[in-house]
Amino acid sequence: MHELKAVERVTLSEQVAIQLAAMIDAQRWKIGEKLPPETELCVALNVGRSTLREALKSLAFIGKVRMRAGDGTYVLEPSGGLLDRILAKGLLKTEKDLADVCETRLILETEVAALAAERAAAEDLSVLEALIAKGAARLNGDRNLYIEADLDFHIAVANCSKNKLLPRLLLDIRGLLVEWITKSQELPGLRENAHEQHKRILQSILDHDPEAAREEMQAHLRTFQRAYTLLGKIS
Repeated sequence: MHELKAVERVTLSEQVAIQLAAMIDAQRWKIGEKLPPETELCVALNVGRSTLREALKSLAFIGKVRMRAGDGTYVLEPSGGLLDRILAKGLLKTEKDLADVCETRLILETEVAALAAERAAAEDLSVLEALIAKGAARLNGDRNLYIEADLDFHIAVANCSKNKLLPRLLLDIRGLLVEWITKSQELPGLRENAHEQHKRILQSILDHDPEAAREEMQAHLRTFQRAYTLLGKIS
């Protein structure tokens, strides 16, 4: 008897993204062509607006489409070998390696963010705001400088927890975190998205809202994981 395998859970937005990617690959829409309006796609795919937006955003992260605010979504020239490039160097060479780092960060950093929202002092908030400004200044410059600002922000959030061990745990796996962030930056559009998510994490900490901080950090850390998984499924 064949071994039974666990059935992979695929979210509705992931199903939509896979279907749209297949249609793009089949040249249903040509490179540079604008996709039909969102209302039309929602009816054709029988999904809600938020599900479609999430699917399009995932496709934008992996370079299938470009979303232009107030204009629409356009098909991009395929970026060959993206998955191979992501896995080519370093210690994180498989989906499992990346998933392990993501799982560790989700377990650790979502609760760290909640503690930061509860405990951050005024001087801590000033540090976080300065790091967000530094990240904004580096968005369009040297990739390595932005990666450094990204990691510094996460360590500063851990410092806000007022627990001396939590930042040390992140620093102990600093090399893996840098590699994880570096690999995420291979995906088009992920850097700008990460910066927007950092701003939302900061806002929840400024608001001293632990639940919001937890949710924003979780959404932030899952973004790369979801985009990378989708890339694996459609490559």
